Amino acid sequence: MKSGESTFLRLVESRVVFFDGAMGTALHAADLTLADYRDLENCCEILTVSRPDVIEAIHRSFLEVGCDVVETNTFGANRIVLAEFDLQKQAYELNVEAARIARRACDAVQTPDRPRFVAGSMGPGTRLISLRQTDYDTMLASYAEQACGLIDGGVDVLVIETCQDILQAKTAVQAVREAFSKTGRQLPLMVSVTMETTGTMLVGADIASALVTLDAYPEIDVIGLNCATGPQEMSEHIRYLARNCTRKISVMPNAGLPQVRDGKTHFPLTPEELARWLKEFVEVDGVNIVGGCCGTTPTHLKAVIDAIGDRPPMPRTPEFEPATSSLYQAQPHRQQNSFLIVGERCNTNGSKRFREMMLAGDVEGCVSLGIEQVREEGAHILDICVDYVGRDGAPDMRTLIDRMAREVTVPLMLDSTQVDVLEAGLKLAPGKCVINSVNLEDGEEKLARVAGLARRYGAALVALTIDEDPVEAMGKTAARKLEIAARLHDLLTRKHGVPESDIFFDCLTFPITTGSESDRRLGLETLDGIEAVMTRFPKCQSILGVSNVSFGLVPAARVVLNSVFLDEARKRGLTAAIVHPGKIVPRNKVSDERWNAALDLIYDRRENGDPLERFIGLFDAGERIGEREKIDDLPIEQRLERRIVDGARQGIEADLDEAMEKYPPLEIINTFLLNGMKVVGDLFGSGQMQLPFVLKSAETMKAAVAHLEPRMDKLAGSTRGSIVLATVRGDVHDIGK
Repeated sequence: MKSGESTFLRLVESRVVFFDGAMGTALHAADLTLADYRDLENCCEILTVSRPDVIEAIHRSFLEVGCDVVETNTFGANRIVLAEFDLQKQAYELNVEAARIARRACDAVQTPDRPRFVAGSMGPGTRLISLRQTDYDTMLASYAEQACGLIDGGVDVLVIETCQDILQAKTAVQAVREAFSKTGRQLPLMVSVTMETTGTMLVGADIASALVTLDAYPEIDVIGLNCATGPQEMSEHIRYLARNCTRKISVMPNAGLPQVRDGKTHFPLTPEELARWLKEFVEVDGVNIVGGCCGTTPTHLKAVIDAIGDRPPMPRTPEFEPATSSLYQAQPHRQQNSFLIVGERCNTNGSKRFREMMLAGDVEGCVSLGIEQVREEGAHILDICVDYVGRDGAPDMRTLIDRMAREVTVPLMLDSTQVDVLEAGLKLAPGKCVINSVNLEDGEEKLARVAGLARRYGAALVALTIDEDPVEAMGKTAARKLEIAARLHDLLTRKHGVPESDIFFDCLTFPITTGSESDRRLGLETLDGIEAVMTRFPKCQSILGVSNVSFGLVPAARVVLNSVFLDEARKRGLTAAIVHPGKIVPRNKVSDERWNAALDLIYDRRENGDPLERFIGLFDAGERIGEREKIDDLPIEQRLERRIVDGARQGIEADLDEAMEKYPPLEIINTFLLNGMKVVGDLFGSGQMQLPFVLKSAETMKAAVAHLEPRMDKLAGSTRGSIVLATVRGDVHDIGK
């Protein structure tokens, strides 16, 4: 059965649908004994086989107050979580049985006029990929097994819920796809993320990044929010989804933020208050599905159902903006006041500095170069290329993306000619990446493999105007560029299902600085090609590796020619460029003589002699343009604080040695380093810094203290204290702790 034929989705189209409330809250209220849990404390999933009567009674309690859908008792019933209780071999059977119990409860109360539905619950587990607590393949297999069990048990819809890591959500979606293929049934799919009080998911994604990432998967029918907070804290995120999400929207909040009263967890939101909020979400924001999460009881859901009643969903006219995303934020493909800046310096083919660091195993240096492009040069996306002749690129890509994905805030462009290298990076990269690139040089077979990666991992694509023509494989004329682009467009959109807005056509830039007569008009042909392609395919994007146009010139001349050529390309429709952002200068920073000379070279104007010779003559070999202040240029006091805030561990030992020439070690810690950590704490508390960056700052602080400690005066009789940090075994919230 296809999801489009689903009775559940038809109901969602016709009226607001009501999900149930909290299974965990109901189980705790049942006051079960440890024996009921078979001595597996906090393993709610074992109750599916040890106390199925209790589980079915809880389902019935929500159905009897009018809920349309009940979720299976399988929130943690995947192999990764169950392994903590030595139950991993029972994962499939527990999901099948949980689905059957929920199905029995629905069958007992439904009527032909009022069908009831079973939603297969798939929680986030207790190990997250972005925190490297597990890996992609392990999580994929765990979720696929769970999804197969739920489908075979007879669920009507699958719900990937309480997503705390957007990479975990992506992996779960792919696992569901595999389960659909294996079982031969495609069910409706819902994905629900959890936004913390900080305003982001636990690992750092804001709502825009989450939506961009999930929108890349057409199998998802409903996108929503659940858990973590009450409805008030969710309201801003719901408003965002209402304006931007093209799928149906669900919202299932907690009964307020949890409190501890008399040693027990208490959820303060009353049924009437929950009902008021959810009614507002339906009436104002056009939410299609409502329900409850932690702390919500049948009484809460009855109040919600009575308040909303049997009403059709409010029509929405969302406007989704095509974009890429990282673990933390989204980046629109079309920038309002700029072009999409793709940083080019993490590329073995274009950056000697990066290549040497990568070959030397200097991962810290490579990551620092990426961060530098974002923080100091304004890159919107980073191009990462590790290809090097005679070297296996997959391990290099894994090593770099492992760090880049967590420590660089912007989306990543994975750049390789090798499919296995691309996939190695995609498995570790949260958000929606860009794959660089596809072409037709080797025919359609390789293009199909790379397009398959884009679909599997939810990525956009750079498409080069290159085909298998034995005479002119690389399109050098505008006509050839358009011809190849049209063929690529047809294959990618019609055959491989790539959205137009996710195709970045690269019309190829060639040097116009060789002095060869055959190269003189190549820049102009590229500009004409960009205009032709973007006129033909206005919903697509256009991208260039700009620096190729100036190859061979002195640095200052390259900066000017690149800047002028980029400006002309943008006028022709270019939307993105792979550049060194620090070496692109605005018009007002270049003299009229140099700017016009560059234009003469680009357009091959020869009225005043050879334009190449004239342009070259305007620059001196030692001239520098467009260089910026770096962290090493700051005073030592500011430098140390900045290193802690940025988590810039590389080079901190030398800075500490320099600081100790002026200050004693303890003063360095208590003043400069702790000032940095205070800034980190303030940024994290206000939601401006995400968890992985806090951890990186903490590691840098730890390294700094370790370097200073041997140089500190010892105090006789002092000892270290102890800290005890407790959590709940097997509970999802122990991830944060």
